[in-house]
Amino acid sequence: MEQPRSRKFRRRPGVVLTALLLAASLVTGACGSGDDASDDGGPVTISWGWWTNTPEKDALYRKWLDGFEASHPNIKIKSEFLPWDAYWDKVKTTTAGGNAYDVVGLCSCFAASYFDNEVFLDLKKFDDYAGSIARAQDGPVGVFGWQGKQYALPVGVSVPLLGYNKDLFKAAGVAEPDPEVPMSFDAFREMAKKLTKTSGSKVTQYALHPGSINFWESLIAMHGGSMYDNFVGPTKVTINSPEGVAGLADYASLFTDKIVPPIDEQRENQWLNGDLDSLRTGKVAMARVGPWNFADIAASSPNIGVAPLPKVGNELLLYSGANGYAISAESEHPKESWEFLKWMLETDNQVAFAKFSDVPVDGDALKTLPEIITPREFAPTLLASLPAFRPGLLTVKEELGKNVGLVIDDMGRGKLTPQQAAEKIEKEGNALLSH
Repeated sequence: MEQPRSRKFRRRPGVVLTALLLAASLVTGACGSGDDASDDGGPVTISWGWWTNTPEKDALYRKWLDGFEASHPNIKIKSEFLPWDAYWDKVKTTTAGGNAYDVVGLCSCFAASYFDNEVFLDLKKFDDYAGSIARAQDGPVGVFGWQGKQYALPVGVSVPLLGYNKDLFKAAGVAEPDPEVPMSFDAFREMAKKLTKTSGSKVTQYALHPGSINFWESLIAMHGGSMYDNFVGPTKVTINSPEGVAGLADYASLFTDKIVPPIDEQRENQWLNGDLDSLRTGKVAMARVGPWNFADIAASSPNIGVAPLPKVGNELLLYSGANGYAISAESEHPKESWEFLKWMLETDNQVAFAKFSDVPVDGDALKTLPEIITPREFAPTLLASLPAFRPGLLTVKEELGKNVGLVIDDMGRGKLTPQQAAEKIEKEGNALLSH
């Protein structure tokens, strides 16, 4: 996942800068409240936004929304799916301009600044809030809480897995990894060396595309260190320790051992951007996938398998995010939008969502995963990895994650040693957090 760009917001919904109003007026598509109820008491239309994945998944998502409309005949959803960058640019501009979607899709990775600027409703103010979240897991709900208020609710949790191309493993004579037991990082590295192929001095196949994993955070934690004093609202960067440097050294070894493409080649068409697309090139043996990819794999990529990401020591830790929904503070249809949020947390609807997307947050729906996951053989891997989930970075200092990524990139290029990278991340990060 790409790091967020720096954003500026209004402090209260009614205060809008002229420049932002002008920018908002140029945004087209499904923004602002949907159509009002017709004069004869017809249905209310609420606007709804999310980022696009693939046409296949978007269609499944829309079908899920159709289920809400079927159970709420007086509410219609005007949905819009946009590419990742375009979606967040639109959310930024329209929340600032007061004409955002009624229901705004959120990744926890970008949520803190929106919460801090109060552009969404505090859901705790709805009378039936407590009952609506009664079956939801506390952890994912807590990710979307901010300073005693609840500005969004989770629809699912993103649990990253190691996807692999079975054909490339077979061609290299490498056994497929265990679907439930994580291998050690050292064993993973030795296996991966066999999956990078060269022709003369040119690499023609890489073992792993690291895009969207941010695996250095997990490696540091599994060595016993920590990037921050707290991933949610950090006040201090704590990476510069022997354990932190050891985690960075493991990550740097992926580059020195030519297990992953060089930093400056990772967005070239040859290797693509990581995730399922890279595995489909036939030139990358492993990449991050997750339950959001399962439907596509089942439909058109039977040669893709999954395994847990590697561990250090006896514990697997995975820093990732939760996805959810907020209601715009400017929505003209807050009650109808709240009906959608309540509906999405009901057990049957969580089960339906988990069939094509993230791990459900409803406890009863979670129990059904072994029966509903497709491909069925992926269920043990997902269940084995789920306990390793930890919420990723959530901070109003959005430059923090971006700056960390830039230092990690320079370490991957060989410009910084792991020790130098730890020192730079800690110095720059603490300077940022102190202001």
